Parts: sequence; structure tokens; C-alpha cells
Amino acid sequence: MPASAARWGRAAGLLLALWLTVPGLLNPLRGDLLGGVNLVFHEAGHVLLIWAGETVMLLGGSLGQVAVPLACAAAFLWRGDRFAAGVVGLWLAHSLAGVAAYIRDAPLRQLDLITGDPDTHDWWQLLGGWNPQANALNLADPLGRFVTFLALATLIVSVGLAVWDDLR
Repeated sequence: MPASAARWGRAAGLLLALWLTVPGLLNPLRGDLLGGVNLVFHEAGHVLLIWAGETVMLLGGSLGQVAVPLACAAAFLWRGDRFAAGVVGLWLAHSLAGVAAYIRDAPLRQLDLITGDPDTHDWWQLLGGWNPQANALNLADPLGRFVTFLALATLIVSVGLAVWDDLR
């Protein structure tokens, strides 16, 4: 395949990846294809870390949701495929945005949970919503904003990785 055709193919692939990820990054509660994928890895994270105690198991959902695309992007980087790492990095940015929205929802517990029980909200439990003496729900907004910043930074770095070889 000529270099220009490969370049156009990568550009089309990157635009498609941006089309799939950016709306969910900007509005992570709207529900989309990647949100469903992230939910699978979120729930798997709980199951895989159930042996490590309640706190780690609760964190396991968000960790699983972020660790899978991070591991995929790292594997592509390890192989030297910056384009693929960048495209998968967009999924990581989407995942981080979802975690940020989940964290920020902790005080309100308005998200629809698969259990249907707002008391099973991971971040509400992690931040001590059930315990008036150890309640740190006031940290939900700043922590969520920080994770949102990480999501946006990941988006920028991912696009940079994806176009790196074509810009050199």
C-alpha cells in the first residue's frame, strides 16, 4: 500500500475513533457503545479483586475499567505501534471520563446502578457516605475534576501518539 493511502487510512481510523469516544468523554453519562464495554470491565474488576478485601474490591470496578484500555495501549506502545496505542488511548480517556462522572455522583447517587440500590454506589461507599464520622463526600467533586483532567490530558496525548509518525 502506498504511504499516502496508509496515511489516509490512519486519518480515517483516527476520525472514527474520535467520533466514537469524544461524545462519551464530553458527556460520560449519556450511554454509548464504549460505556457498555467499560461496564463489563468495571464489574469484572470487582469480581477479580473480591479476594483483596472490601475497599480494594470497591476500587476494583474503577481500576478494571481503566486498567484494561491502559494495558492495551501499553502493549501497542511496547510493540512500537504508536498509532494503535493512540487510538486505544482514546478508549482510556473515555474510561477515565466515566470514572470521573461516577466519582462526582457519589454525594448524589443519581446514576442508574445495575443493582438498582443507591447504597451500592462504589464511590459513595469508598468516600464514607455510610459513616457520618468518616464522611469524605466533599472530596468527590475535586477528585472527579482531577480524573476529568486526566481524561482530557489522555485524549490530547493519545491524538499526539496517533499522528506522531505522520507528522515526522
